[in-house]
Amino acid sequence: MQTSKFLALAVLAVSGASASAATSVTDWGFLGPVDTDVYATTHVAGAVDDVYTFVLGDFSDVPTTANYYQATSMSGVKTVDFTNAQIALFSGTFGDAVADTQVGEYAFGTAMTPHTFSGLVAGDYYFEVTGTSGTKGSAYYFDVAANSATPPLAAVPEPENLALMFGGLGLFGFMAARRRSN
Repeated sequence: MQTSKFLALAVLAVSGASASAATSVTDWGFLGPVDTDVYATTHVAGAVDDVYTFVLGDFSDVPTTANYYQATSMSGVKTVDFTNAQIALFSGTFGDAVADTQVGEYAFGTAMTPHTFSGLVAGDYYFEVTGTSGTKGSAYYFDVAANSATPPLAAVPEPENLALMFGGLGLFGFMAARRRSN
């Protein structure tokens, strides 16, 4: 009796998990002036929740463009559709809901919809694309760039620091040579 209750609960849990939308996460690394394009196609009808993480190396504006595709059969039935399409930008690391802050969001449709997120500081960010796929094969296009350099430049040592470092190495060499001669 206990086994059958456990089995029934397990089946319900698995079926509930498969019915909900799984979040797809893609890491873009450093985002820079070269466009990053996404063309995503759904494999089943239902909720879409795609996340794109990235890092800004410097203060930047981030211009984006998005649209989704819609198709209708000759009899007037929508064969491909994507509704309630929205893009939200968050600062922080995906999965750390406590530290995340929503920067902004916008809805997009079948026409190319441009939007710029202005004045972003260096750090971790992610886009979350959400909507509802009416059928298998629904698709959206998403284009992103940043107007800053990709990664921050490496630190260059100051001349005073180099002089101290070489002076210290010379002192160690002098002491080692002196010990060897004794």
